[in-house]
Amino acid sequence: MFLKFGSKENINDLYKNGTIYMNSREYFRKIEDQELRGDSYEGVYEIRNYGPGKVHIPSTNFSFRYEHIHVPLSFNEVWGNIYCLYAISEQTVPEMFDFKMDERISRFGSHCLVIKEPNWFIESMTYKFKLLNHKFHLGFVDYYEKEKVNGEVDVFSKPNVFSCQKEFRFYVESNSILPITFHIEDLKNYSTIIPTEHALKMELAPTTNT
Repeated sequence: MFLKFGSKENINDLYKNGTIYMNSREYFRKIEDQELRGDSYEGVYEIRNYGPGKVHIPSTNFSFRYEHIHVPLSFNEVWGNIYCLYAISEQTVPEMFDFKMDERISRFGSHCLVIKEPNWFIESMTYKFKLLNHKFHLGFVDYYEKEKVNGEVDVFSKPNVFSCQKEFRFYVESNSILPITFHIEDLKNYSTIIPTEHALKMELAPTTNT
C-alpha cells in the first residue's frame, strides 16, 4: 500500500480530484520543521567522514588533532520536484506482521489516504509525466548513517533520522525551484480516507488461502 498524509482539505482534493502537488527539492531543503518534511541534506551529492587524525597548516605552523570531521558537499541551488508517499511493502517493512507506525507520522496531518492499488497509482503518475514531457524517476528511498557514510548520495538517499517515513518517491527533473501541479484520475475506486490516528493503529494481518 501507499499512504499519503495531510490536511483534511488536501487529502480530499487528492481523493476526489486526483490533485498532485510536487514541491521543489529546494523547498524541502530550506523548510525548518524539526526534521519532519524539512531535510537540510536534500541536494547533498557526496558525504565525507574523516577521523581521527591531525591537521597541519604550514602558513601558520599550527597543528591540531581531531576525532571526527563530517563534510557534506551540496549544490548551491537544488532543482527538481518530488512527491513522497509512505510505502508499506516487503522492502520498507521486512517484518510485516510486527509492523507499527512511528508516532511522528501524526505530524504530517490529520488525515490519511490509503492507496490500495499502488501499481495503478504508479501507472497513472507515469502516464501523466510522459504526457507533460517530464523526465522523471521513481523508487524507494534508501536511508544512511550520515556520520558513517563515505561517497556519493543521490535524490533517493536520505539520512536515517527520516527512516520512519518509509518513503517511496517520485522525482521530476527540472531547471526550476517552483512547484508543479497537475491532476490524475480521481482515486475514489482505489483508495480510502481515514483519520491519521486510525492509521497509526493499523495492523497487518497475514492472509490465508482457502
